[in-house]
Amino acid sequence: MAQIRHRINQSALAALAAPGASVYRDMLRRGIRVQNGARRRVNVDTGRLRSSINVEGPVVRGGGAGVRVGTNVEYAIYVHEGTRRMRGNPFLRDALADARY
Repeated sequence: MAQIRHRINQSALAALAAPGASVYRDMLRRGIRVQNGARRRVNVDTGRLRSSINVEGPVVRGGGAGVRVGTNVEYAIYVHEGTRRMRGNPFLRDALADARY
């Protein structure tokens, strides 16, 4: 079996994802779309979880570029995945699936 080797030009990838570049703007736009979808889907009691959903990036790391959408609220994982006493509300996963790229 033939092997194919490739190298990623890190400086070119970083230039594409640099602030103001078209790829940077597109990734940020897509991340905001997922963020807005997650905020619409999350259950609201006090609003703390909803307001904590944010977009980080775009970042270039390990040969790839992307954005991170998430929250730093400690109980978010229990809301998203559920517990044995509470059904989960996968607000981030559903928002990503519905973003339709």
